[in-house]
Amino acid sequence: MKRYFLALTVFIWSIVGANAQIELGVKGGLSSYDLANQPLIIDDGLQHIEWSIKEAGYGHHFGLYTRLSLLGVYLEPSLLFNSNTVTYDIDTYGESGIIKTLVNEKYQTVDIPVLAGFKIGVLRFQGGVVGHFLINSISDVIDVKNYEQRFNNATYGWQGGTGIDLWRLRLDLLFEGNFSQFGDHISVGGHRYAFADTPNRFILTLGFKF
Repeated sequence: MKRYFLALTVFIWSIVGANAQIELGVKGGLSSYDLANQPLIIDDGLQHIEWSIKEAGYGHHFGLYTRLSLLGVYLEPSLLFNSNTVTYDIDTYGESGIIKTLVNEKYQTVDIPVLAGFKIGVLRFQGGVVGHFLINSISDVIDVKNYEQRFNNATYGWQGGTGIDLWRLRLDLLFEGNFSQFGDHISVGGHRYAFADTPNRFILTLGFKF
């Protein structure tokens, strides 16, 4: 599916770009996750664990974008490096009682959103799809027996929101939903787990047109 997503992005860009006004620039910003509080219950016969989300720190992203404008509408694909950190609260139950630990995991992806939009006055309204392609992860989870990270190489979602153009500046506020459950990389004893909800993000981005 990753190849089809990339091929479709290139195809649309080539078709629209042949007759469109083209804008290039850089962008960067912050994101904030909205994640479920319902814990995972892990019981594999060796250990009983309650694994919950303590905090999702602000993520950051930066990269390049291009905007192709034609007949009052535009198409805006971007190539962004994205980094997010999540703190987990892990309670391990044993004969000696409960062992509580706080651990961090950091996820780094290349994100490719492809948004279509239009302008009304100074405001822009836009929506589209986004692909997240994992490039690196760092985990402090060392006390859970038989824990593994089993990431999908790519996950997909959607974005929608509004923006405004001021001189060469491009300010956007987006809401993002995803089609996969948060934490679906968690594997203990060969069994995969995931939190009940799909991850949602609010994304604030500032761009600069070349």
